[in-house]
Amino acid sequence: MDEYRFSNALDYTHAQLSEMHNLSFSGYFFPMTITPAKSANYWRTHQIDANRCVVMHDRHGDFVGMARMGTRGRRGWCGGFGIAPQFRGRGASHVLAERMVQVARESELATLQLEVLTQNTRAFKVYEKAGFVAKRRLFGLEMETSALPAGSRLQTETSGPEAFLPLVYMDGDPCWGCEPASILTLQTETITVPDPQGRANSLLVWRTHEVAEILGAVFQSELTDGELVTVLRRAAGDAPKLWLYNEPEQSPFLARCRSLGFKEFFTQYEMSMQL
Repeated sequence: MDEYRFSNALDYTHAQLSEMHNLSFSGYFFPMTITPAKSANYWRTHQIDANRCVVMHDRHGDFVGMARMGTRGRRGWCGGFGIAPQFRGRGASHVLAERMVQVARESELATLQLEVLTQNTRAFKVYEKAGFVAKRRLFGLEMETSALPAGSRLQTETSGPEAFLPLVYMDGDPCWGCEPASILTLQTETITVPDPQGRANSLLVWRTHEVAEILGAVFQSELTDGELVTVLRRAAGDAPKLWLYNEPEQSPFLARCRSLGFKEFFTQYEMSMQL
């Protein structure tokens, strides 16, 4: 470990941080390039803690890799872990993972968690060796809005994210990026199906020009496929594509979306460790 130098991220601008991110994720399974503005938004949305991030250089000052760490109370989350291409295959990832865990322990966090793509077997082994254990699988599904089947007549109401917050943990623990602390940093909308018996039927969506991302869904009534499609169309708005992102494998909503024709575009393991 003497051949490497470590620091936190306090002294770096988002221009520098995005450059380090892009280098450490070059050659990844899909494009991960970000701008300084996207870096800043990511840090804000996921509560990345610059004091607990680990930036790694070699003894000559060349950038080796970086581990971003978000914190919420005594919980930690690795929100980005990568090694620059010229240092891959030389054990640097193991050194960075060990240092990340050390920093988490020394700062008195109780747990540390992360996600890793199922096809990223090398990273999975690095995290396992560092002490992480796979807890569950998370799935990403997508569908072109125009490909949705026909919907049914259905009354819905729209409101802000506060209407969905009481439902976030109803069907189990969401992933880090779908917890209230992240939701409240985004301009989201709740689509609700009124129910005379007071059952919860709501979907939370975050829209961009390219995609409508479903951040959470709870349906206690037995909606027909046509009724659910109507809710999904209203959630999509003008976005050409719908995403269901990091949905837990046991989620009933995941199964419903698959039955409607949503296709899987990624799956990953959620891993965690007690510190």
